[in-house]
Amino acid sequence: MKKWYLAYCKPKEEARARAHLDAQGIESYYPMVEIEKLRRGKRVPVKEPMFPNYLFIYVDLEEVTPVTLKSTRGISRIIHFGSEWTPISNKLVYQLMSRDDSDEARASYAKLPNAGDKVLIEEGPLAGFEAIYMEPDGEKRAILLVSLLNKETTSSFENHAFRRID
Repeated sequence: MKKWYLAYCKPKEEARARAHLDAQGIESYYPMVEIEKLRRGKRVPVKEPMFPNYLFIYVDLEEVTPVTLKSTRGISRIIHFGSEWTPISNKLVYQLMSRDDSDEARASYAKLPNAGDKVLIEEGPLAGFEAIYMEPDGEKRAILLVSLLNKETTSSFENHAFRRID
């Protein structure tokens, strides 16, 4: 199952790491924020990294080997505790995306399924179950049609708790 992990990049090589990850078909996210800086006495809006040198990677470690990620140009190491890589919660990444000022983040956050699309529930007591996306339920939730014990029922889930199945 795909999960978010955090990579530490070599200084000023985040763009290179993203390009090489994209070439490998691996989704990544580099949060940016717009701030105002003084340039020649004037305030100018500038986009800067929210977390310099850190890059979020969305990958299934059963499909992509850790060696592949660690040897990607621009990446120095993958953040871990002990010998295990530490997954980052979907909720945290999607919250960052919702606050990110970049157009790319808005597009990624807006990747909610269309009505009738199959989704996989990733969090909560129904984690691992497939469902059908019905409709949005406010800004942060959605109605899903879940089949349990040969009976279909609708339930409301947070948007970060499921993902579209391609």
